[in-house]
Parts: sequence; structure tokens; C-alpha cells
Amino acid sequence: MPGLDRQNDGEHGHDLKLENREGLFICNGCKELGFGNCYKCPRVGFCNYVLHVGRISEGRTPLSNPLFKNCKFQFYQKNPLTVAPACRICALDIQGRMYHCSKRKYSLHPYCATLHTTITLPGSDMKIKLRRGTKFNFFKSKCLKCGKRNRSSGNVQCLSYVSSDDNLCYHVACMKEACRDNFVRGYFRPGILSNERSKFLALKNLAPKVELSSVGRTSEVLLIRFLKLVVFAILGVPFDLIAPLFQPSGS
Repeated sequence: MPGLDRQNDGEHGHDLKLENREGLFICNGCKELGFGNCYKCPRVGFCNYVLHVGRISEGRTPLSNPLFKNCKFQFYQKNPLTVAPACRICALDIQGRMYHCSKRKYSLHPYCATLHTTITLPGSDMKIKLRRGTKFNFFKSKCLKCGKRNRSSGNVQCLSYVSSDDNLCYHVACMKEACRDNFVRGYFRPGILSNERSKFLALKNLAPKVELSSVGRTSEVLLIRFLKLVVFAILGVPFDLIAPLFQPSGS
């Protein structure tokens, strides 16, 4: 019987070993970015299979989500539908394991299903909330990544993280794409961001619609705090891993 440090998810042929990884990884179960504790195949050099820790233990109890009233989401290791559905939070297609509510026909990425609806940065009064824009309640601001207020896939609208003053907005899908892009480029790996050029490019990728040098010092600090919160919300990455990215140049 596997111990707590070894598990088998029923899909992979080898027992998986619990380990703590520095930096990010792509989960073989949900196909999403992950960080830190994970279950990984110990056959180093032969197999790179890795899972979020939660992807093994999920599924025993239906999940409730405050954003979707009257929904009970059941965890599925394999898509029970005939097509790849769009996640009701990020509006991106679900390529791996998923949560699905058979009553409302809603589907969620496993990680999207557990996103915090409200986050506050320690030592700051800034707060961000996960919100859905409607035709009666448009956001004042446009997404810092794509420059649009709304982003959707078919009839599924992407949710956004919005600052408490409603002046800063970032689509969940856009941040997921930006984080994956920065991961592929190597910017979200330990030790990489000590290079000022890499730091500039990583920030530019997160907020391409903003010229940091032109927004003013106060506005830049608020923008950095907002980006830091959204990156943390999407990745769950400890602040110290990506802290160098958010340190003003010359500090």
C-alpha cells in the first residue's frame, strides 16, 4: 500500500513520489501550470509524469463554488462529454481533468474551480476580486493584457480579477496565458529575474498595454501591487519566488 509520500492516480503505470519542486511545471492531469508540491514519477530520465497534489485526492465529494449557485461540481479524471468544454471561469478549453455540473452543464478547470474570489496583499490595502462583467455592470477599466473589457469563447464569458477601486482589470485567461508564456521563456524560474533585461521583458509581457515609465511613480506602485496579486491568485506562487520581478529598477 503506498505511503503518504507515494501515490498512484489510477492513470499512470508507476507509483508517484511526493516532492517539492522549485519553479513551475505543467500538470499531466489538468494540463495547467503548477508550482511547488507535486507528485512526480521517480523514473528520472525515463518518465516526466507530474501531477498537482490535489489532482489525486479530488473527486470524493462534489465541489461547491460561490460564483455558481445551485451547482455541484463532480471531479472527472476523463472528460465525460463528447467535446472539450470551455471553463466557466477562464473561458479556455479544458484539455485534461475537470469539474462538471451535470445539472447546469457547467465545467471548470480543477485549478480555476479553487481560485480565491478575494485576495489582499500583505501590508497593503489593495484588494482584488474575481468578477464577471455584465451588460448592466461593465468594468471601468480594460484588461492590462489584451486591452479589452470582455473576453469570451462562444457563450462562455471569461471572469476577471478587478481592483477594489475598479481601475485595474485582468482577465483570468489572459493572466494564465501570460504566466505560461513567461514560464516557457524562463522568466518565472528561480534566479532568472536578477537580470534587469529579463525582468523588463517579463513585466512587459504581463502588461503590454501599459508604458510603466509614463504612468508615474504612484500609479506604477499600484500597478505592480495589482499584478503581483493577480499572478499570486492564478499561480499560487509564493511571493518570494517572483518578488524580483516586482522590485522597481535600481532598488
